[in-house]
Amino acid sequence: MMEINIGGRLIGKNHPCYLIAEVGTTCMGDLGKALKLIKAAKDAGVDAIKFQVIDPSQLSDESVNYPVKTGEITTQVSMKDMFQKLVFDEATWAKIYKEAKSEGLDFFATVDYIEGVEMLDRIGVDAHKIGAWDSTYKQLIEAIGKTGKPMYADLGPTSEVEAHDIVDWYKKSGGETVLFMHDFHTIDDRQMNLRAINKLNELFPWPAGFSSPAQDADLDIAALALGAAYIEKRLILDRTDFAFHAHESLEPAELKAWVQRVRHVESALGRAVIEPSTADLEGSKKYYRSLCSVSDIRAGEVFTVENLGAKRPGIGMPTSMQNAVLGKKAVRDISINTLITPKDFS
Repeated sequence: MMEINIGGRLIGKNHPCYLIAEVGTTCMGDLGKALKLIKAAKDAGVDAIKFQVIDPSQLSDESVNYPVKTGEITTQVSMKDMFQKLVFDEATWAKIYKEAKSEGLDFFATVDYIEGVEMLDRIGVDAHKIGAWDSTYKQLIEAIGKTGKPMYADLGPTSEVEAHDIVDWYKKSGGETVLFMHDFHTIDDRQMNLRAINKLNELFPWPAGFSSPAQDADLDIAALALGAAYIEKRLILDRTDFAFHAHESLEPAELKAWVQRVRHVESALGRAVIEPSTADLEGSKKYYRSLCSVSDIRAGEVFTVENLGAKRPGIGMPTSMQNAVLGKKAVRDISINTLITPKDFS
């Protein structure tokens, strides 16, 4: 698996999981909220923040609606109106980018139109991203490939064949790194297929990641254990805001707790070795067994299974040495419950 460098941070098997705060819709097209989300993401301890650069005119059917869930209430909202509210001009995007970088966060965006790729390149992003619904948009993928920058790609409806198409289009256009994010748009556990992360790591030379679908961290922890090298989680300032994906997002304190949980589990995953901990090594001295007399033994008496057994602690001769001692004679009187040493027999 390749080691990938994004903004000076290394992503790959032997590096900390790269954590991304997704705020593309939850910034609500408000610069003030966007800047507050950047600070909240920094405080939470993530590595990067991701926005969305969307062109509302990409919709050919302006009547399409999208559900917005606030609490238990779901409202149908015009998708075009939603996209329109998320639009910033280039100067504003440059401010957002500059703020993110000043906070030590990598900045990138899901982009759905070619001119958006060009604009993001002008402000200096280190990587681009395509959403799941653009996995078959060849011209967009080729435009990103021409930048030569890494491209994140949500999978969602993408088949394995289509994933290979993405790589083919991107690489032929000059790109080198595709960072696939396993994601899905289902609530049916049986169709989530988190083991696809393993498959992605087998199929492609670049580390795979996971785009988290909801507030629940269980799937994120599973993805981490399965080898996700980066995870994206939605962030919102206040879940009562009337924003797309609000119900799937974490508030700042929750995101901070989520990062701590991920780092805790990540540390516990450790390395792929069978190796005892320091505490276990110390415990083995107390709780392993050693060769021990199980009755009084007189000098000259032969060691047998009747007078030689195994008892704790484990600081004496290992039990694997029992056959080497059986049949030997004791060179001194040995009382019951005495750990045997090589000096006790001949």
